[in-house]
Amino acid sequence: MARSRSRSRRPLGFVIYSGPSALDGSPVVVVATMKSANRKTGRMVQTWILRADVAPHDAVRTGADASICGACPHRGDRAAGKPRTCYVNVGQAPGSVWRAHRRGRYVVGTLADAMAAAPGVPVRIGSYGDPAAVPPEVWSPVRSAPRWTGYTHQWRLPAAAALRDLVMASCDSPAEALDAARAGWRAFLVRPADAETSADLGRAILCPSDRGVECARCGLCAGASPRTAAAPHIWIPAHGPAAAFVAG
Repeated sequence: MARSRSRSRRPLGFVIYSGPSALDGSPVVVVATMKSANRKTGRMVQTWILRADVAPHDAVRTGADASICGACPHRGDRAAGKPRTCYVNVGQAPGSVWRAHRRGRYVVGTLADAMAAAPGVPVRIGSYGDPAAVPPEVWSPVRSAPRWTGYTHQWRLPAAAALRDLVMASCDSPAEALDAARAGWRAFLVRPADAETSADLGRAILCPSDRGVECARCGLCAGASPRTAAAPHIWIPAHGPAAAFVAG
């Protein structure tokens, strides 16, 4: 019985940030969960960047997701008739995490606490939402993880430069990827179907996930960290909704 009680006290996850969005000042929350059923990524500590006061599906519907996704081109714009092309189904994991947070199911802690609760497990920075939406120090503990992945569409923002050694610059054209590379980022290029080549990016390789390698085992998408600074840029063919793929 004691063992059962001990298991019941184990946190389901940690609230690792609660405060204003670094993008627009609206209230946001970041939750780290230790369980993952994502077949593409493999087992990783997952981190969810959410509006604290608006359910994810409502945030998408009203445009309030700008607080966590910024200027990501895959958010969509109903007023402009632009469809949402993000691969994340907010009614699934993001919605479940948001509801659990509202019910008080997670304890306040840090990313280091979540990593300690899942020792040796790689970390996914921004399972939903953009890492640049919160202060960079939230992510600092990840440097002691065995491997991690992360992506930002906000790499052009001066404040995002603090994330260069942690995450990849999410790019949607070879020209964007070249700009990111010139700015000191490692690029993750979602190559559009009409782009003939990504050769202009220089050293770039096809994402190993295209060959069935889990992100948890790969770990190349760790920005320009000391471990990966000399690694090539990564590209992947566009797929998913409207042939678009949003990294992370």
